[in-house]
Amino acid sequence: MPSPEPTPAAGAVTGLADFHLPPGLEPPGFAVATTAGRSWRRARWNGEALAAVAGILARDGAAALRGIPDPELRAAWTATVARFRDPASSERRALDPLLAALTGLSPAGLAAGLETILAGVDGEPAAALLARARPLPRPGPGLVVLAGNLPGLGLQALWPALALRRPVLLKSASREPLLIPAFLGALARRLPALASGVAAATWRGGAEEIEAPLLAAVDRVLAYGDEPALADLARRAPGRLVGQGPKASVALVGADADPALIAPGLARDVALFDQQGCLSLHAVYTSGDAPRLAAALAAALREIARLWPPGPAPLPLAAAVRQLREEAALRGLPHHELALAAGTVIVESDPGFQPSPGLRTVRIHPVPRLAAAVTALTPWQGRLQGATLAGGEAWDQAAAVRALGVSHLTPPGELQRVDVGWANGGIDPLEALG
Repeated sequence: MPSPEPTPAAGAVTGLADFHLPPGLEPPGFAVATTAGRSWRRARWNGEALAAVAGILARDGAAALRGIPDPELRAAWTATVARFRDPASSERRALDPLLAALTGLSPAGLAAGLETILAGVDGEPAAALLARARPLPRPGPGLVVLAGNLPGLGLQALWPALALRRPVLLKSASREPLLIPAFLGALARRLPALASGVAAATWRGGAEEIEAPLLAAVDRVLAYGDEPALADLARRAPGRLVGQGPKASVALVGADADPALIAPGLARDVALFDQQGCLSLHAVYTSGDAPRLAAALAAALREIARLWPPGPAPLPLAAAVRQLREEAALRGLPHHELALAAGTVIVESDPGFQPSPGLRTVRIHPVPRLAAAVTALTPWQGRLQGATLAGGEAWDQAAAVRALGVSHLTPPGELQRVDVGWANGGIDPLEALG
């Protein structure tokens, strides 16, 4: 059995950075940052330097990517994903302590989240997307602007870009700037031919003096973020932006669904990524026994907190959840309080949907029939991402739920399992970057 690879010592420079660039390029400057006792390089950028990155991608990237046969591209991708799925690999041993500190996820919660994302860009889903992709004839560079709530989210955009042979620059969020550059570095080492076609960098979003030359040089912008940020990008990159804004997810549970059987799956849908993703479960509508379902879900959240301990509770979220608990008590609503970050379950008599404040907090809304849940959710049309459906009555509402703009319907426990072919927000990933 091979000896395990060494873990960097506390205070050691790990070789990690918040950028990965085509050969011959360097950022105009960088500082050394320290996270979890480990140091990494943080680049400083200006407009001229980012324009130079886009220039290399435009000049060399598309031709380099077009020259890579599909089997070679898939083999390099598969091998790199396998390395990052292995918690014992040198890449993960270097990254994981920093990612946990940067994202606020517990080590076990981070591991579960990374496995979910990486599994979705591996194997048959990745092969199927590559098989239906048609390389663009003369693609200019694309820009992908990432949010910081889910580590590794950029991989769901990177593979379609490569399948289309579009050179791409991925902008990581300052909250988590390390995973995508590390992945690109590992991928380019396996397949040097693509090195001039991919790049990653991190800078302050919305800085017009830095971004103007870059936005002038790219053909397509795929951005994840809040509504003001997307509106600002749409103004500065007219006709070229595909925006993925903030959304929430819900569950519909029929009276024919056994709470004891479905609660563990619902708890997983709530707890993965500490309820920070657009596919995280915020509320449950049920035509069944709401107090019984609430008790079962609270017990399941308590159990999953042992498997995936919650990360530290940020003060604003902690204050919001405490206030919600106090309001539930004052209103006499049945509710279950776990450790503050481990979960709160409230039986809410008002059917109106409200996003959860976070910290694994869930409202359960009793309704006479699940068609009433669809009516209650109608004001949120276009702002809902996924739905967990449990029981025959719930699945009978599938078409009505899809009509609200929901792009992902699953049984309990599968809500956050999406693959690289998923049409996020109803947009095919090959169209988003095509």
